[in-house]
Amino acid sequence: MTKSLFLFLPFAMIANNAFATKSNIDVAMKTQNTTAPRVLVAYFSMLYGNTGDVARAIVSESGGDIYRIMVEEEYPDDDKARKKLLTQQVEQNIFPALSGPEPEIAKYDVIFIGSPVWGNHLSQPVKSFLHKYDLSNKTVIPFVSHSGGGRGHTFSDVADLCSGCTVDTDGWSSWGAGRQRGIAKWVEKKLAQHY
Repeated sequence: MTKSLFLFLPFAMIANNAFATKSNIDVAMKTQNTTAPRVLVAYFSMLYGNTGDVARAIVSESGGDIYRIMVEEEYPDDDKARKKLLTQQVEQNIFPALSGPEPEIAKYDVIFIGSPVWGNHLSQPVKSFLHKYDLSNKTVIPFVSHSGGGRGHTFSDVADLCSGCTVDTDGWSSWGAGRQRGIAKWVEKKLAQHY
């Protein structure tokens, strides 16, 4: 019995070492392939706006950082005055000055960029953001919210304004509040496509 134990032990040790080596290789390969991209979700939204709700849902699903695009001169609370200013900015292509802390663009790989739809285009504050910051060599994925008129030209606006970027024009478009059903799968799909 002791003799058979001595014969068995060397084979068991070889098998165990082979298994350990294979496990180490598997772990190393998984580590190399699971490097997650660094994600920023930058968005402009009116106070309590729908675009902000979508942005927070994307952050929740991607584990990314959030950045609210803010303007120096806030938009009026009065609907009529706000619409007049928005229309003027869109028609004259005015880029409002931005305020708030500077985002650390360089440390991100993927930037989800969110905007309400204004006159079938990106909001002017988001255009200001795309003009101000260099997003070259980043993957940029747009998302928008609208009041029933659809995404309009917003995704192509991002592509036009973002030189040197990889722009995914298969973005997210939702109508009204609370329209995030399916966003988890969309975010997972977008990150898998690009990383």
